[in-house]
Parts: sequence; C-alpha cells; structure tokens
Amino acid sequence: MAYRDADLYKYFFNNLEQIVARIVTSTSQSLQHRLSHSEHDLHQELLNNLLIKIKDELDDEDSTAGINLDYDPTDVLGEQGYDIDYIVTLLSQFRLNALKEVEVVLQEYDVSLKDTFYFMYRVTEIFDQAIKNSTKYYNTQQQSRLKKLEEELLELSAPIVPVKEDVSVLPIVGSMSEERADHIIKNVIPKVSENKIGTLILDFSAIHILDTFVASRLFTITRTLKLLGIRTIITGIRPEMAQTTIELGIEMDDIEIYRDVKRALEKII
Repeated sequence: MAYRDADLYKYFFNNLEQIVARIVTSTSQSLQHRLSHSEHDLHQELLNNLLIKIKDELDDEDSTAGINLDYDPTDVLGEQGYDIDYIVTLLSQFRLNALKEVEVVLQEYDVSLKDTFYFMYRVTEIFDQAIKNSTKYYNTQQQSRLKKLEEELLELSAPIVPVKEDVSVLPIVGSMSEERADHIIKNVIPKVSENKIGTLILDFSAIHILDTFVASRLFTITRTLKLLGIRTIITGIRPEMAQTTIELGIEMDDIEIYRDVKRALEKII
C-alpha cells in the first residue's frame, strides 16, 4: 500500500489549509508575536510550502533518500527583515506544533506505529533541513557582508588626498597589516598613476605598529612609485621606525624624507 493511502496522510493533507492556519496561530501565540495580516499570509505561505514538500516526498513511492529541500525559508522571511534568531525559533515552533497535529490524528484514528513514526520522521526531517538551510544562507550572507565591509575599510584606510595641483598625500593611519599593504600595492598605486599625480607624500606619522615585514612592504611601495616616475616623499618616520629600517638594511638614501607633511609641502616647488 502506498503511504498516501494511510489515514494519517489523508487527514493531514486533506485538511492542510486548516492545519496550516492552526499551526501559524498557535505558533504566533507561543512566540508572543502578534502577526499583521500580511505577516500572517507570509508565515502561512512558508509553512504550506514546507508541508507540501513532505507530501511530495511521501507521494514518491520510489523515494528512499532523505528530503532534499530546495526551498529556502530565508528567501521568504529574510528579505522581509526577519533576523536568523527569529527564523530558527519560528521553524522550531512550527515543527513542534506540526507534531502536535499528528497527536490529534492519533486520538481519532487507528494508525500503525510504523506509519506514525515514518510520518513524524519526515516532518522532523523537513524542518531540520529548513533550519540548516536558513543558518547556512545567513552565514553566507554574513561572510559576504563582512568581506564587502573589509574591502570598504581598506579603501578608507588608504585615501589619496589632493593638497595642491599634481600633489597628493597618502596618510597611513592605524595598524598596518599584510592585507592593507597588499591593498595599497594592488589598488592605490594604480590609482595614483591613473590620476596623473606627479608627487605623492606617504605620511607614516599615524602608524601605531610597524613590524619588519610591513616595513619592507611599505618601502617596496615607495620604490614602485619611483619606478612609475612619481616623486615620492616620506613623512612622519619615528625613531623606532627608522631603527627598524636600518635593521632590515633598507636603503633610504635616494628617498626624500621630512619630519611632517607641512615641511614636505614647503619643499615642493
């Protein structure tokens, strides 16, 4: 006998609309979240789609594998501004109330244990996978947002500031990391060349920490700029930074160095 002939199946899916409405209402009460009319419709759409997926799997007599949920609940709720905590809590409560509906059927029909456990397994499986998909989607979105934010911060961390015609300042502020040094080499230097900047002042006065690796990369930047025909001036070198460059054996004889940006600008004709 196909599972769709079982009493539990018939009751559940012949009364799906009423069951969905009851589950959404009881879930709203459990979460103490009063739903607006549009929210109520949205939650019913989500639950109905998940339960229909269970029906499709039960209708497939050849289906032996687990449910492959290609429906992402986050698409429905996430785009409406619901956060992941609410979505996971909602799906968990949906699952609990759906299983309570199974209990109601058991009180009215003589359903075999095999049919009952199989149906409950499918209900649990679909909601577990929905929670897993939602969490995975949220994590992916978070990683994407963090990556974008990091890229924006890198852009802000190395601004090219025009101070007079053909002259700009590149202030290096805060801690200098390998990623930040690479960003300057790969993105900032090409912009300097594209904007036809003749003189660039690299101001190191606001750098907090400068290790040997970063020091080497920074002076690689100055030499790259010089090779591009850009007059490069360094300002803001503190004693400990100067000591680091000496220990590294970095040659600075051919690099213009001034105490601060003001002095450098005074020397530029």
